[in-house]
Amino acid sequence: MTTGKASIQDIEGLINKIISVINSRVVSNKDDQIIEIHILASNQRSAKQIIRDVQSALMSQFNLKVDHKIISIAQVYEESENFLSPRLMIKSVEYTSLDITGRAKVILEYDEHQFIGEAEGVHSSSQAHRLVAQATLNAVELFVQHNKRFIIEEIKVIPIANRSVVISGISLVHNNSEKMLIGKCIVENDINSAITKSVLDAINRMIEVA
Repeated sequence: MTTGKASIQDIEGLINKIISVINSRVVSNKDDQIIEIHILASNQRSAKQIIRDVQSALMSQFNLKVDHKIISIAQVYEESENFLSPRLMIKSVEYTSLDITGRAKVILEYDEHQFIGEAEGVHSSSQAHRLVAQATLNAVELFVQHNKRFIIEEIKVIPIANRSVVISGISLVHNNSEKMLIGKCIVENDINSAITKSVLDAINRMIEVA
């Protein structure tokens, strides 16, 4: 579907007015066809509700029919939510590569104790992000004494409002159940530190002192 008379800025402005939406980014091709809609939202409402509202708003305002498959929703927790859990602090994040091998090392701190996580694999830009995330989770699992397991589903860097944001999709496996967790962090200077912060943003609320 084409954007018609509506500009990308107009479409993003309308989406940003929808309840629970924090920010959005609309991607079109050279023919002005909308091919992707990325939305950062709070968890006050379900992703399905937000998608339906986006479709309804675009149809009503701009006569644009949008396939739900091109809409991706990344949901984050509200800061006001009351979670009583420890906060692991970042001591250091390192990533090094030699030939085709990449190594990540993350040191987390809690109550003057350190938890070191490491990960190694084939070096590439996308794999480097996953290795840093895995090293972070390995340090977290040491902290919880492996009582909970975390699995990386996706680490994605997306542009929003002229900034880069790391979105982490992490699955928590515990007591024969699985829960999807989403974390985010704006990239300030170091992408690797942002990845670790994004992972911790996703899982910090789900960990307890072992």
